[in-house]
Amino acid sequence: MRLKIVYIDDEPDLCQMFNDNFGGLSEVEIKTFVDPELALQAIEANRPDLIFLDYRLPNTTGREVALRINEQLPIALITGDLGLSLQPPFVKIFSKPFDFDELEAFIQSYLDQKKLA
Repeated sequence: MRLKIVYIDDEPDLCQMFNDNFGGLSEVEIKTFVDPELALQAIEANRPDLIFLDYRLPNTTGREVALRINEQLPIALITGDLGLSLQPPFVKIFSKPFDFDELEAFIQSYLDQKKLA
């Protein structure tokens, strides 16, 4: 069973970079979105296992988007704002530019949990 991941960032290059780095993993299915509204629709239609969400988005914030997600899903915040602290609904904060090894370890921990479930 594959781990379904949604990555939301208004920068298409970062979406592509995320997909390039993790989309080739056989146990992972990645969907990227530059539009938070489209992402919310996709999340409602097909529940992912894990969400990565940028903090600064056009006309909104990652926190506002996260609070609109009706499901109890693990959401990791991706941000260049170093002053943000970890608080619900986020389970982890990753700083931009992100460390792909750190992201991979985080993804692997959710893969391991899914295998045990």
